[in-house]
Amino acid sequence: MKIYISGKISGLPVDEVVAKFRAAERKIRKFGLNPINPLDNGLPIEAEWADQMGKDIALLLRADAIYMLPDWRQSEGATIEYLIARQRRMRIFLAETFDAHVALELNMTLNHETEA
Repeated sequence: MKIYISGKISGLPVDEVVAKFRAAERKIRKFGLNPINPLDNGLPIEAEWADQMGKDIALLLRADAIYMLPDWRQSEGATIEYLIARQRRMRIFLAETFDAHVALELNMTLNHETEA
């Protein structure tokens, strides 16, 4: 499963943004899932917001789910990404509850496989 990471970027120090998005990548990988990080969209972080959003939405549309960082509601771009994910009926994971949801899903999948 490919999971796009969404959260506040604009207006924050670059090192803070990089740290929180890389931490989200690690958390997603911990469960054997594939993170899609918008910081890796091919544009420099200084590129125009509209250009960044265009690239980011293209990445989101290739994902199976979206992972919302705790500060996503403070971001116009993340709010747009959330609305696109809802419109496309994608799985929406909140960072605050991600571990519990994924662990439960993986446990249920493993139980079904061992019962079969």
